[in-house]
Amino acid sequence: MSITTTKFRNKGWQVHSWNYADQEVQVLHQEPFRLNWIATQLVTYVFIIERTPENYQSILDDYAALREFAGQHKNTILPFGFQCGYALLPIYVGDSFSEALIADVNNTYRKRWCVFHTPALLERNTGKLYTLEEKSFWGCIYRDYIESAINETALVLNENMTADVV
Repeated sequence: MSITTTKFRNKGWQVHSWNYADQEVQVLHQEPFRLNWIATQLVTYVFIIERTPENYQSILDDYAALREFAGQHKNTILPFGFQCGYALLPIYVGDSFSEALIADVNNTYRKRWCVFHTPALLERNTGKLYTLEEKSFWGCIYRDYIESAINETALVLNENMTADVV
């Protein structure tokens, strides 16, 4: 078991290994239920994908596979769409990203039925994280949780990348 896997498990995540697009993707999984989320459960997956997307469309092309993985691995008895939704949070780890891709990730929010798809970009060399900056009414009750899940994951990944360099 790797150090990062242990750190994620210590933070309350289940950790899956998934073969997707010719690579092993580490997937973090939680299913929090909160009354202040209007008594809903947000089945959450953070996908750590070691790839530099060509453009925003290539991120959208991954959505169907991420959504399928979520449907196959959710544990809750609540049916999807009835007080239960998904947060699909892919973090693409790469050396650098185009300005156009960064702008799209910062500003593109697509409303989907009971799914929050919030991709992020993490630069391996600098540790810089790019994620959605556009604020939407849709899903605003989950925003702090989603941002925290992405930021905390990036922090652990950055710690691991820094340790690999030293």
